Amino acid sequence: MKQILILDDKDIRHLHFKKKFIGKALLTHVYTAKQCIEALNEFTFDAVYLDHDLRSEMEESGPDTGYEVAEWLSLHPDKKPKDIYIHSLNPDGRENMKKILPEAIEQPCFIF
Repeated sequence: MKQILILDDKDIRHLHFKKKFIGKALLTHVYTAKQCIEALNEFTFDAVYLDHDLRSEMEESGPDTGYEVAEWLSLHPDKKPKDIYIHSLNPDGRENMKKILPEAIEQPCFIF
């Protein structure tokens, strides 16, 4: 069964992913960039879903955003999951993450 890591600050989105992958994958849910990096460093995942903004408002790329995780993955290619997905409503954040993770796939973000 696939191991998937999901970074998002919204419980409702975590619930959406849970429903989407029920019976298809084992999910690990994290809410902060620090938690995500710790999980990626400690475990092996088949896929990771990255949100950019991890607080309520749209933010510039930097610490405590999904960009921090994307940057970390670019520096630790041995820890990169096979599939990387970006699901963010922040167009600048998505673009910045894609610049350092060009292999990442953009996914629609579910607005809740």
